[in-house]
Amino acid sequence: MGNPKRQSSDRNEELHAAARSGDLNAVQTLCSTNPLAVNSRDKHSRTPLHLAAWSGHAQIVDYLCKNKADVGAAAMDDMGAIHFAAQKGHLEVVRLLVSFGVSVKSCNRKGMTALHYAAQGSHLELVKYLLKKGANVKTKNKAGKTSIDLASNEEVSSILRQPETASSKEALNDEENKVESESKSSSQEEKIERADDKAAATEEGEIVAEKDESLKRKGDGDETKEKSKETKKAKVALNHLLTSDDNQEDEENF
Repeated sequence: MGNPKRQSSDRNEELHAAARSGDLNAVQTLCSTNPLAVNSRDKHSRTPLHLAAWSGHAQIVDYLCKNKADVGAAAMDDMGAIHFAAQKGHLEVVRLLVSFGVSVKSCNRKGMTALHYAAQGSHLELVKYLLKKGANVKTKNKAGKTSIDLASNEEVSSILRQPETASSKEALNDEENKVESESKSSSQEEKIERADDKAAATEEGEIVAEKDESLKRKGDGDETKEKSKETKKAKVALNHLLTSDDNQEDEENF
């Protein structure tokens, strides 16, 4: 009988070799025989998923992910499957990894993201995809370099600069909208103030009119009283005359 550990190690090596070479049937057979081998490590701490991602074997990557492969496993220098795939520009593999929950923003020990590797390798379509999925062009690696700094050709560099341009335009639009909003607000406040002034003037005018009306009524009342007094005086005078005439007639009658 052979050494069980040695046999297990041999099977793991076979699985790694099958994943690297793209032998899907062998991968399926070996994983079904030993399910735990799906996350086995080689001397560089790489799993079958790392090797399949590096080699661009999308079918094997899909199979391993569906059979409990650790999609977030890190090899030496914290290299993840997405970093291996991005180095080689394997767009379909990166798509699969993202669909299984791998973050496009994850970085390794050197601070490198998938976007850094894609830009460095001039993988234009992969760069576009990563940007669409939210990769940040401003992220710097441990050397202080962004993906734009690492871009190896002008076309990739131009694509990477578009988000910055869009961000600047958005900031400018926000500022313009803010100014416009403040202007509208100021205009509305002025309209409200004018309306308040108009209302106050109207109210003041109504008060003045009421006072004038009151004074007019008072004047009319005083005039009426004056006329009434004059009428009474006239009546008194007339009564006096009547009384005098009556007395004269009485004297004549006597």
